[in-house]
Formats: sequence, structure tokens, C-alpha cells
Amino acid sequence: MKQSKYLNDLIDALTTLPGVGKKSAQRMAYKLMRSNKEKTLNLSEKLSNVTSQVANCSICGIYLDLSDTVMQNDSGDCQLCIEEGRDVSKICVTESPADVYTIDSSTNYKGYYFVLDGNLSPLDGRGPVEIGIKRLEARLEKGNIAELILATSTTIEGEATSHYVQQLTHKYNIKVSRIAFGIPLNGELGYLDSDTISHAFNERKVL
Repeated sequence: MKQSKYLNDLIDALTTLPGVGKKSAQRMAYKLMRSNKEKTLNLSEKLSNVTSQVANCSICGIYLDLSDTVMQNDSGDCQLCIEEGRDVSKICVTESPADVYTIDSSTNYKGYYFVLDGNLSPLDGRGPVEIGIKRLEARLEKGNIAELILATSTTIEGEATSHYVQQLTHKYNIKVSRIAFGIPLNGELGYLDSDTISHAFNERKVL
């Protein structure tokens, strides 16, 4: 039976989303087809706005609107990067802009940020160039960085990325630290997996 080309194109497009396979994409597409047409058109408009009205900060890489006042001045910098009082000697490296928002709202960290374009993943064709290592090196070469804080995930790819960046900093004589992972606040050992406990135990600190 011949199916709609446009519907199949939508299903294929949805499979590009992380964690969405063919079946999930098919359910999403059919749901959209059954939804109110105005809601579907609204979603289409929002997707169009994201691609045409959102850009990356030229310094740290987080997302910001092109209509932002700073962007209108052609500097391409976000509010975090021009905020006075931040510690210029520290850079926190993350793998996603979402991580920057989380860290900045949850901690008292007052240094600067650098967002990689994901993690190293050779199987997915993401090497050092693809994730923005060259841009990071350009920041480090300025010579005013004293500490690099690695805030990548504890996945295999995140650990590999952290290790690669750490090796990269050797020639710049920069202190490298890694955010701690392990026992969550109010967590009980009996409910945690062995990998989490092992990581927490190995990263213990002297009191």
C-alpha cells in the first residue's frame, strides 16, 4: 500500500531526535495528524523560529535570540560573557548549553563557560574538530586561564572527552579539575548502583 510521501518524510525527520526510533517517530507523526491543525502549525512556527532567530554566543556557545540587545550591537556575546565581576581566570567546560543554565542557577560559580558541541564519539563521526576543540584551544592560547573545570557527563563519551581536554591543557600549564560525581544528597548506599558507589569512593576527599 502506497503511503503519503510527506508523512513518511516527517517520520524520517523525527527519527533524527535523540532516543526516537522509527516506531516512536511514527506515533508522533500520527498524533500530529490527529491534532488540531492550529496546534500543528504552531509547532511548525516554533521550529522555524528556532532555526532562524536563535544563534550561539560567539564566546561561550550558549543559545540566545538574535533580537537580544547584545546581539543587535553585533558583538554576538551573551549576558554571561559580558557580566562584570566574573572570574576571567576560570572556564567551566560543558557538553550542552543546558548544562550551563543548570550550573549557573544551582551554584555560586562566577567564572566563565565554554560549551562543546557534544562529546567525542568516533562511531557517530564526532571528533575533536566536530565538537569544537579548536575553539577551546583558541580560548586557552590567550594565556589568562588558570583553571579549567570539566563538567562533562560520566558516560563513556563524556569521560573520553574529559580525558582528551585534560591532555590538551598540559602544554598550557593550566590547572584542571573535574566536577565530583557519586552519592547524591540524602542518598542511601543500598539504593545506588555499584558504578556510582565506586566512583564516589575513588573520588573521596580528606575532611
